[in-house]
Amino acid sequence: MDLNFRKMKKLIIYGLGLVLLLSFNSCEEYIRTEVVKELYVNKSIINGFVGEEVQLIASPTDGSYQFKWSSEDEKIATVSQDGKVKLTGEGFTNIVVEAGDIRQKVEIYSVIRISLKDIVLSDTDLEMTPGEKKIITVQRVPDNANDIPAAVWSTENSAVAVVNELGEITGVGEGQTAILYTVGPIVKKVNVMVTFTSPFNGPHVLQTGKQTEIMAADFDYGGLGYAFNDDEGNNIGNDDYRRSKGDSKSKPVEIEGNGNNIGYISAGDWYQYTVDVKDAGKYLFDASLSANGDGLFHLEVDGVRVPGDIQAPNNGSWNSWRYIPTTPVEINLTEGKHKIKFVVDRSGFNLRAIRFSK
Repeated sequence: MDLNFRKMKKLIIYGLGLVLLLSFNSCEEYIRTEVVKELYVNKSIINGFVGEEVQLIASPTDGSYQFKWSSEDEKIATVSQDGKVKLTGEGFTNIVVEAGDIRQKVEIYSVIRISLKDIVLSDTDLEMTPGEKKIITVQRVPDNANDIPAAVWSTENSAVAVVNELGEITGVGEGQTAILYTVGPIVKKVNVMVTFTSPFNGPHVLQTGKQTEIMAADFDYGGLGYAFNDDEGNNIGNDDYRRSKGDSKSKPVEIEGNGNNIGYISAGDWYQYTVDVKDAGKYLFDASLSANGDGLFHLEVDGVRVPGDIQAPNNGSWNSWRYIPTTPVEINLTEGKHKIKFVVDRSGFNLRAIRFSK
């Protein structure tokens, strides 16, 4: 039994010796492994304008490295020994940081600042139908500007029109709004009218010192329920005048001659005319008509009724034209586009034209 114990003790001592020997060899191998030195900089590229300063930071910063900073071309960029870079001229160079035998380069691209002075939009006034799309292009002034703040498109009323980041405007619902393009302190506006109708034979411009007569047959494009209403809808068969000018939706309206006048008018009929007011203020309105009965009508501006009914007295003829009322009606109009609706309350007359003066 003593013999076996002595053999076991020898085996244990031999095993421990072998483990210690292997451990020593492993430590020796670890100690001999070379540590790879690394140098890091917080930026690899600097893009900037002449005159700007940028702080570079090299690491590690635990004091194990002594950093040396230099520029390959000080006409383009200089660097202090704490890593602060100043762009001094236009062009390309490298900033170099060294620590012993290791080095890193930071690319420098320096340009002269050209500030944005203004913006020109391809359109400033739009008339659209719901669902229609239109892209507005942007021209920078100067066109080589390189200092350009972030640009933002926006709408003042998303129920009328919306715009995306590409400047594409979409009509949503009838009305007027403004689309804004904002870039830094510069704000540009696109006035947008969304409507199912548009001027026929227009534009019909109202301004100071000018008398504007619009033929009755030149009511808006758009069709029944949008540009006009005809309660009877039994056309006498003459829609050549409107059709020859690209309108195929106005057959219910009884246009006589080559756009001479509207006849066979009934109570409940109405005709809409889009006008473009250049000078805001009071305008005088009258209508050229001939009555073989005692007619009655009123006006609406952008859906709002103008106070007072207008009589169309019987003059015993369907084509003896005169302007009534003898004292024209005053209508107050703001600058911009407006929809004037001529609404028939009682029939008995033919309508040749409407007239505005200021």
